[in-house]
Amino acid sequence: MHGDPQGAKPLREAIATYLNLERGAKVSAEQILVLSSTRQALFLCAQLLVDAGKPILLENPGYFGAKKAFEAAEARIVPIDVDEQGIRTDLLRANRSGATCVYLTPSHQYPTGVTMSLERRLDVIHWAAENGCWIIEDDYDSEFHYDGMPTACVQGLDKYARTIYIGTFSKTLYPGLRMGYIVLPQELVKAFTHARSIMDGHTPQISQLTLARFMEEGHYNSHVRAMRKLYASRREVILESIGKHLAGIVTAQRPKGGLQVPCLLEAGWSEQDTIRRATAAGVVLPGLSRLYAGERKQLGWLLGYASLTAHEIESAILCLAKALRGMPSPGSRVQ
Repeated sequence: MHGDPQGAKPLREAIATYLNLERGAKVSAEQILVLSSTRQALFLCAQLLVDAGKPILLENPGYFGAKKAFEAAEARIVPIDVDEQGIRTDLLRANRSGATCVYLTPSHQYPTGVTMSLERRLDVIHWAAENGCWIIEDDYDSEFHYDGMPTACVQGLDKYARTIYIGTFSKTLYPGLRMGYIVLPQELVKAFTHARSIMDGHTPQISQLTLARFMEEGHYNSHVRAMRKLYASRREVILESIGKHLAGIVTAQRPKGGLQVPCLLEAGWSEQDTIRRATAAGVVLPGLSRLYAGERKQLGWLLGYASLTAHEIESAILCLAKALRGMPSPGSRVQ
């Protein structure tokens, strides 16, 4: 069954309703382009918004998938540091690279987990309007916010229509669904839809219509609420386990939401060595330092917990602790 390259209208209407109610967005179905993934959305942004050799502003540290997408388009990566309030807009304003786009993960910054403050959100909006720039807002796991009320998305706060909003269903439903979307200012809809139609035509129609019905009947909202409660409990388990078994090795940074916990290594511990020793024990540790640009890097790990039960989380942390403290771990492989 062939369909509209922009996406099935019932699904676009359901997404618009959801975003307007749950994320404080200001969206119509005509602004939405249904895609297969966040990476496809980033690829389109890279190809259509940034010319080869031109700069793109990315958070530092930041999401490797965004970096790869813009590098593939031969854009020049310009890192902008992040602090406890999100991207530093003072550095954004001081930047003289001539960049016309900035990529952000404001709900739960990847990988630090910090939530961008309302003041910073408004400042980046004003910066974009003043300079004729685009904001690419990747709201990849905003549904899973556990502490306090979530802040409205940048797109909903942006009265100048300079924000491109990216969302996905792979975090809330399952990765194999291969379904995401991008919300565009009206002036970009035609170009993005045409480019997408050249790439792969459209997202499978049956999947779109099934998801639309799932959302229209309220099942999606119920599912998200249930998963938010489950993931919040798993976050508490992993934080407690890290504090109990890995004290003196790492300090966990408590995120307000998201599906992973950044852990900073204490002085004297090598990121490379801990990853090597964990691998030998059968535990995969994604390092933090690879997500930083420049010489100043935080050493540590990024621990995901969404797919594990409470028992599996505690068992994995205990196994990791034994491996790092030089104790034999049941079932571990000797290097």
